[in-house]
This record gives sequence, structure tokens and C-alpha cells, in this order.
Amino acid sequence: MKYGICLIAVAPVRLSPDDRSEMVSQMLFGELAEILETKEKWLSVRLLHDNYSGWISQGQITVLSDDDFENLDNATKWVNTDLVQVLENKSKNASFLVTGGSSFYNCDEGHFKLLGDEFVYHGGMNQVKDFDRDLLVNSAMMFLHCPYLWGGRSALGIDCSGLTQLVYKIAGKSIFRDASQQATQGEIINLIHEALPGDLLFFDNEEEIINHVGILLDSEHILHAHQKVRIDKIDHQGIFNTDIKKYSHNLRLIKRM
Repeated sequence: MKYGICLIAVAPVRLSPDDRSEMVSQMLFGELAEILETKEKWLSVRLLHDNYSGWISQGQITVLSDDDFENLDNATKWVNTDLVQVLENKSKNASFLVTGGSSFYNCDEGHFKLLGDEFVYHGGMNQVKDFDRDLLVNSAMMFLHCPYLWGGRSALGIDCSGLTQLVYKIAGKSIFRDASQQATQGEIINLIHEALPGDLLFFDNEEEIINHVGILLDSEHILHAHQKVRIDKIDHQGIFNTDIKKYSHNLRLIKRM
């Protein structure tokens, strides 16, 4: 069994092994994946934090030795809580941006070592121990006005379920990738007035297929990714889009993770 790690800010995960194939997700700095198959310049991977599968270009993932993977798998894990931040690779005298939700290991006063290189970060970090529900709303608001991107999981472009997944990752909980998958998790909340800030609201289409998710901010407002990350009114019927002055999504389900 082989494993790899992403050492660039954002790497696209595609539906099939082709640069023109649909991007279904993204792998962020520090995230780990099991390598399932090799096909020319492509690797079929399963992301370890959510079991999501897809294809990634070989040049955008670093293959790990068994010892390196075991050390990282057992390391104390941290997550970036800033929208973006500068990460310095002191060993290579290089700096680059990483995005919110990126994973770091064994951090100590702004420093950590990864595969022999020494890194310095400048910004907020949360040690991944217990789920901190209080971080949810503030983490969600951090992404306000970020552009929508199908398959996106970063401030540079994000989709609805990528947004909710990252918000929960920053708060210390792993949830599935797609809205329909996330809807299978957690505890059902029957009425919207019983929901708490940070609960996830799911919406369906005319075929009753769940195709959208957002995060509750308060009893009347939801933050979700629709063209951009935005705040709209919410009630028992669904999302009332404040720009077009009509309902844009029909409420199907409320879940507490």
C-alpha cells in the first residue's frame, strides 16, 4: 500500500486521468491520500480525511515511504484557521501561500518539520483534538464573498459542500465531501427553530435529490456557496435569495454533526 502527501497549496482531483476532465475536489497542503493505481502521469487516490476518490497528476503529490507515512499518520495534527497565510520553507529559502483548512504536523511555536524540511508559518492554527463547535460560525464567515468553483475547497474558489467540509475541518471534525454524502451523517433536527448556529441545512431539486448545503448562522440566516459565498434569509421553506427576491433552494433536511 502506497501513500502520498500534497505539498503545494491546492491540487485538483479529477474525475478521470485527463487534464480536461471535470475537477471533483481538491487536495490541500498537508493532506494525505492512499495511492490506488498508476496510469501514465496520473495517480488514482483516496483522500484519507474523507475517503473521496479521484485522479491527481503525479507531479502534484509526493509519494511517501512507509516510515514517513507512519510518522505523519501518528503525528499531532494542526489545521490552518486563516483564509490564506504565508508558509516559509526555510530549508529551501522559499515562501508560498496556503489556504484555510491546510494540514500541518507537530507544530511548535510557529515551526514544524516535514519530510526533512523546516517550515515557519505566520497565522492562526488549531490543534486537531476535540471538535470545537464554537469555531464553526466564525470559520464560516471567513469565506464570505469567496468565488464559487465546482469542486473547489479553498478561498480561491469553493463549492457548497467544500465550504461546509472545510468549516468543520477547521473546527476539528471530518465530514464527507459531497452534499448528498454529508446528509447521511449526524443527527436529524426536525424544525428550523430547533436548529443551532453551525448546523447544516440540505436542499433538494425537483427530483428530490439533495444537491446543495449551507451552514446556519442564526435563526434567520444561512451562509452558503451559490455563485459566491453569500448570506441569505432562511426559513422552513428554504433559502430566500435577497438579490432576486425569491426562493432559490427548497429545504429538505437539517443535520447536527
